[in-house]
Amino acid sequence: MSSPRFSFSCLLILSVVVMFALLVVAVWRDPSVLTTFPPPCIFRKATGIYCPGCGSTRALRALFGGDFLAALRYNPFSVAVLFALPALLVLRRPRFRAFYYRLAVVVCGVVLVFTILRNVPLPAFDFLRPPTAY
Repeated sequence: MSSPRFSFSCLLILSVVVMFALLVVAVWRDPSVLTTFPPPCIFRKATGIYCPGCGSTRALRALFGGDFLAALRYNPFSVAVLFALPALLVLRRPRFRAFYYRLAVVVCGVVLVFTILRNVPLPAFDFLRPPTAY
């Protein structure tokens, strides 16, 4: 049986390898990826679909600039997660551990549903996509 630390490190290494592979594919398809700011989403450049983080950089810039509504337009999920982070730090304490794991499962489900809905090509879901596509 593997320890949770080993599983997390394997997941982290796998994530880095996948992100590097997506960067290679994105640069191969469009070399201007390396010269634009804010940088375009590597996942979007490689696959053509929006990831849960598409628009997060612009959302954070708008949020730190004081434009909360623009931040929500760019990526409502990243703004919600930013405000939920302090609560997650409290829930990591041992007495909240069971609730923390249940919450992690719910958050993973919400991320999956958010990702699917923001890629549905219907006008009803336009508000989930970032306003400017690259």
